[in-house]
Amino acid sequence: MGENTPLSISATEFSKEAAIEWVMDHHGESLKRFIFTYVKNRAQMDDVFQDVMLTVYQKIDTIRDASSLKNWLYRITANKCKDYLRSPLHRLFIWKDEVFEKTTQTPEHFVLLDEQKREVIKAIMNLPIKYREVLILQYYQEFSIEEISKLLDVNPSTIRTRIMRAKEKLKVKLKEDYLNE
Repeated sequence: MGENTPLSISATEFSKEAAIEWVMDHHGESLKRFIFTYVKNRAQMDDVFQDVMLTVYQKIDTIRDASSLKNWLYRITANKCKDYLRSPLHRLFIWKDEVFEKTTQTPEHFVLLDEQKREVIKAIMNLPIKYREVLILQYYQEFSIEEISKLLDVNPSTIRTRIMRAKEKLKVKLKEDYLNE
């Protein structure tokens, strides 16, 4: 498939199945990482990812502009994550995780993670979702303020404010963690 996107090839040359395969190959891992920032659980990440791919499969032929594909994918993903977080199923998994969390993590798991990186990730994951999502979209997915604004349907100045507040919260949290050691 090379440099071609599903949208740069005519519908007769590119089936929905091939389009989904292309999306999964080129955006699958980054979408999964993005989902994980919302759900914080690998099993639920996979479930939400499947839901995202089903929606993409059903609606891939509705998008006409290849340049907006990435934004479209992340908008679907963000919306599916928010739907999941509002669902009763999510609350059940939170309870289960709290009950079993201490017994499932091994010392090897923690050794593999770099200490500072783990602390930063932990601090980001503990931010409220409105701050977490803008940081992830800007710094890890490399979206511009305008792209994030369109994706989340929020004013660009609000996005800038959220990023600023998220950084302030991270500074305070990380400083507290290092001072307590």
